[in-house]
Amino acid sequence: MGQFKNVGNPAHALAEEMAEAIQVINKLYRFNGHWNEIPVGKEETRWQNLNSEMEDVIYQWERLKEYYNNIYNMDDITWGDCEAPNSAG
Repeated sequence: MGQFKNVGNPAHALAEEMAEAIQVINKLYRFNGHWNEIPVGKEETRWQNLNSEMEDVIYQWERLKEYYNNIYNMDDITWGDCEAPNSAG
């Protein structure tokens, strides 16, 4: 994720990171790969790559929660239910 991890809308960043995690899984099955192999041109195994992408997903999820907590003063919301904030109310 690097130097741009805090750039842009957090919801868009989360969606992008989720897509990258999905791509790792899709390529594994598309190319009949194994989790412990290192794909051509890469420096880490597919499992390490997925782990890295999932860390990015979690980071952006936390960033999105903080964003909505600041905008809607929703510190008391239980995010475990994963209910989307209602901007109309």
